[in-house]
Amino acid sequence: MDIITSADNRTVKHINKLKQKKYRDEYAEFFTEGYKNVLDTCSARPDLVKYVVISESAYAETGGNFGDFDTAIVSDAVFGKLAETENSQGVLSVNRIPDTVFPTADRCILLDRVRDPGNVGTILRTALACDYDVIVNNCADVYSPKTVRSAMSAVVKCRIGKDILPSDIKKAGYELIAADMHGGNMFETETCAKYCIVIGNEAEGVDRGIIEIADRTLCIPQNNIESLNAAVAAAVMMFGLRYAVK
Repeated sequence: MDIITSADNRTVKHINKLKQKKYRDEYAEFFTEGYKNVLDTCSARPDLVKYVVISESAYAETGGNFGDFDTAIVSDAVFGKLAETENSQGVLSVNRIPDTVFPTADRCILLDRVRDPGNVGTILRTALACDYDVIVNNCADVYSPKTVRSAMSAVVKCRIGKDILPSDIKKAGYELIAADMHGGNMFETETCAKYCIVIGNEAEGVDRGIIEIADRTLCIPQNNIESLNAAVAAAVMMFGLRYAVK
């Protein structure tokens, strides 16, 4: 069993490059860290997994679970230079970035300049939980380590489109619903069969140009506070409209 013990190894250097967006874009690759996340990724999208990297100590416990994939074993010290978390569990996978897709589900959510990686990742997880396709327009990178940690395996399970014009979403038959604090009460509305929720930038909200072409603006009624976190607002709206009385 060959064990990589040098941080100057080509594979190790390549993975460390993937921590930067310019290299993720150049190689069309990203990495997923953590035993459960990697296992879920391998199960859900084996076609995306290029190889799995396992620390020497983790290999004895979990290595057998990745026998169907190309595997590199590294020393614990080397894995520590790759890991983005303190308790890394000693497993990561290098994956191909899937092609961007146009939404096909009856429900989708468009993120307009959502810049926090944690918010983007959390919204992806919620979208997966209630069957929404996702569009990310000028947002935090979906495939950054921080976003991937927040999204977990949702980053490969969700259908994700990038930089798709809201006007094209409308042309595809979606009712465009902008989340805006001046909109109507979302709990007192009915939804049509095919709709797209727009969640805006954490500080500025939905772009005014999108609001102008939206079919409706809806808000989450609130007391004693000006606004909700973007990921929380997205979750409330996705579940609320998903299960609203038609």
